[in-house]
Amino acid sequence: MTLRLPDGWRAADFEHAARLQREYELELPEVHPLHGVAVRVIADCDGSDDVLVQHVGTDRFSVVHLTWRMARELPNHPTVEFTGTFDEFVAWEARWLEVNGSH
Repeated sequence: MTLRLPDGWRAADFEHAARLQREYELELPEVHPLHGVAVRVIADCDGSDDVLVQHVGTDRFSVVHLTWRMARELPNHPTVEFTGTFDEFVAWEARWLEVNGSH
């Protein structure tokens, strides 16, 4: 299934997704709410450090704001900006842009 990403989001090709996945896994502390949840990076947002991950085997997605610290983060980082279905993500992104103008 091909997902139609909102403007400003780009699907991550294999190499780019692998790089983003490594950074995500590097930053995620053991006390993070997504620790132990199998996810795969599917997209990133132009102009921000946000990545869209899909919870493997489900219709759940999360937007995670990476810090690019290149090390394990504090308990609430990287921040989870959104979690829900893909349609809810598209609606969330539209509201975000309406309020903030851009990322």
